[in-house]
Amino acid sequence: MIDLKPSSLYETNNNKRPITGNIRGVSLLGQNIVSACRALRENGIRSILTIGGMVIGVFTIITLIAALQGVKQEITRQVEGLGANLILIVPGALNANGQPNPAFMIGVSTLTEEDVKALRKTPGVQNVSPVYIVSGSVQAGNHTATAFVVATNQAGVRMNPTRLAEGSYFQDNAGNVCILGYQPEQDLFGSQSAIGKLVHIAGRKWTVVGVMGKPSNDGTLGSQVMSLDTLVYLPSRTARREIKGCQVNRIALQTDYKHPADSLLKNITKALQKSHHGLNNFGLITQKKGLALVEKLLNMAQSLLALIAAISLFVAGVGIMNIMLVTVTERIREIGIRKTVGARRSDIFLQFLTEALIMGVIGGCIGALLAWSACRLIAKYTPLTPLVSPSLIIMAILVSSLIGVLFGVWPAARASLLNPIDALRHE
Repeated sequence: MIDLKPSSLYETNNNKRPITGNIRGVSLLGQNIVSACRALRENGIRSILTIGGMVIGVFTIITLIAALQGVKQEITRQVEGLGANLILIVPGALNANGQPNPAFMIGVSTLTEEDVKALRKTPGVQNVSPVYIVSGSVQAGNHTATAFVVATNQAGVRMNPTRLAEGSYFQDNAGNVCILGYQPEQDLFGSQSAIGKLVHIAGRKWTVVGVMGKPSNDGTLGSQVMSLDTLVYLPSRTARREIKGCQVNRIALQTDYKHPADSLLKNITKALQKSHHGLNNFGLITQKKGLALVEKLLNMAQSLLALIAAISLFVAGVGIMNIMLVTVTERIREIGIRKTVGARRSDIFLQFLTEALIMGVIGGCIGALLAWSACRLIAKYTPLTPLVSPSLIIMAILVSSLIGVLFGVWPAARASLLNPIDALRHE
């Protein structure tokens, strides 16, 4: 029940005048909270049912969003492994079949370092890796391996969907080091470890710091271009310094799914045209359909999250509003008594609004705790891996509190507008 004593409405000083300002506001806020908690406790069953609706709403939101975020992360990881977010820029325009012109593979490249700088400023491009094709075989002792030797930065090596089987990636400023593909490593060292061994490439000695695993041939851009088992990687800065005649033969890009595929490709083309002074002497090899499919899947997932959140919160909010309207009806006489002892409309309004807010906060906290526990069980006993972030929990609690306030405004306003005489006559 609400505290009906005049002292709950006014605190007086020695001159018996009401205290106004911040002191009275803080006092009333504390009294509203205490009185609201007392009212919720005295109407336990009704309060539990109301809070239960908010618990279910928050639990549903956090659990489903966390599960879909986990699915989204897994989809992204799988698609990145297939190379759908990779774009390869080659010198010379593509032919009618979308294939690069073989003549530009052996001649002077039309790609330059200016292209690399321009692409790094292009929205939607996450990583830019120039690729320098290095001529020459790979030798170790009396063994010679057939290899496709390229120089690039660390990001370019990491674009390869095949992971390292042994060793580590080199840094961009590394010295004479290299990473061997699966086949060259087998040809040169067989069953022995290649890490730390020396190989000869283009008349220079290079220390092996990593070995790629055996790639899968799945027909994607990643397997066709970036995942050749004969690849040998050199640090681009070192190769440009140590090997004469190095030029940018390819540029590999890793893109961001948040940017639509069509506009992303247009931005890349514009950036290249600008650095090429309007000439279209370059080509883009992409998996445009793969990029569009990823974009569509992620947009569908985000739309589904928004729909689930809206429905769950609306149901929980309607539950709070209905219970609060019933509460106002049951406590009409109480409201009338309080108004007769000096309570203003704002006091009544804040009282009921505080009760709605408290129910929203309690329901949000309990729902978040249950959702966190459920997500741990789901991750342990199912193939799904829900991602529960602190920001998601905080957001859910804040939203549940906001819903409590929004759906508590009408009942609180209805209570504050009651006529005290009519309220006292209510049975």
